[in-house]
Amino acid sequence: MKLIINSAELEKEFLRLAKQYKKYYWATAWAGISSKVFSDLTTKSEKIEKMIVGIHFYQTHPDFIEKFLETSTVRFIMQPTGTFHPKLYLFYNNSNDWELLVGSANFTNAAFSLNTEATILVNNKSDNSEDVLKSAFKLIEESWAKAKRVSKTELEHYRIAWKNHKPKVDSLSGKYGGAKKARKPLHQVPMAIMTWKDFIHKVNNEPHHGPESRLAVIAKCKELFEGVDHFSQLKEEERKFIAGIPNKMKGAESVDWGLFGSMKGAGVFKNKIITNDINISNALDQIPLQGQITKTHYDNFIKHFTKAFSGVGTASRLLAMKRPDTFICFVSKNKSLLCKDFGIQQADMDYERYWTDVIVSIFDSEWWLHPSPKNNQEEKISEARAAFLDALYYEG
Repeated sequence: MKLIINSAELEKEFLRLAKQYKKYYWATAWAGISSKVFSDLTTKSEKIEKMIVGIHFYQTHPDFIEKFLETSTVRFIMQPTGTFHPKLYLFYNNSNDWELLVGSANFTNAAFSLNTEATILVNNKSDNSEDVLKSAFKLIEESWAKAKRVSKTELEHYRIAWKNHKPKVDSLSGKYGGAKKARKPLHQVPMAIMTWKDFIHKVNNEPHHGPESRLAVIAKCKELFEGVDHFSQLKEEERKFIAGIPNKMKGAESVDWGLFGSMKGAGVFKNKIITNDINISNALDQIPLQGQITKTHYDNFIKHFTKAFSGVGTASRLLAMKRPDTFICFVSKNKSLLCKDFGIQQADMDYERYWTDVIVSIFDSEWWLHPSPKNNQEEKISEARAAFLDALYYEG
């Protein structure tokens, strides 16, 4: 018997066993690609006697399923109750010649490279080896009976759900976009666990601008967006106001357009707003004024916006002004403290990470999920609560 606690050693043993034995009987909660053991398995698939893989929580990579879609000795399982969660790998020649890996490691790249895992290696010479082998086969047979093959249509449906679920998982694990800094656990993020009462208290006690001046900006942008069908239909000074560019918009002389992220230094962006680049208007058309904002809405916005301009700060300003309940303008005055608080890597922020690291973090926050406004002003702040993070992280 041997206890393996090093991922490199686990990978080494796995590859040795795969080469040494003729038959595989495996049951694993999740399976992935991009590992040496996966590549090795694809060249030895004829050795698979029975392999059962779980697909709970969309952790199994759809490419793994596709690779073994036509392999009759591989089945997939999602228990109607509970979770299919074993990690058992039996390498077998005969009843007197076998070895078994059992422990915490799923058949994923992370298990063989990044994770802290504990796996026991036992064989036919270990104590109670007959009972161990019998129990291992019992689990394999019971799981096999519950599992099934996956059709091409089911795989297509699974891939859609996996794709939609993956960004959030990657964001929480700190791996999305190649981030080198791991995300903080949610319970260690002060802003994420802050109650609505505490959030409002901090907003009302902001030392720089105060809620009234900020609400005036939000109200004016809302009025402008609701007055037209498309951003391009607004007058030049109105577009500049929404974009955070110096302007002379009539009726808003006393409103500080620079709150929530001034773009007065973005010369090229300013020119795009002045010339009324249709791509910016088309981008904002992708974001509805009401209802849930999905990743698809956001991706479509970025697709059009990048035809006109490139920059997270300018894009986030427009997004925050159209849907301040969902987006924050991510700029130099707030990003340092925000990233530090949420445990987000500040460098190399791009469009994908703005959604997965910043916006998804907001979606998971207590004050955002459960606002409980007590008066009219709090109601207005609630309707712009994501943008109001600027008030909490602003560095004057």
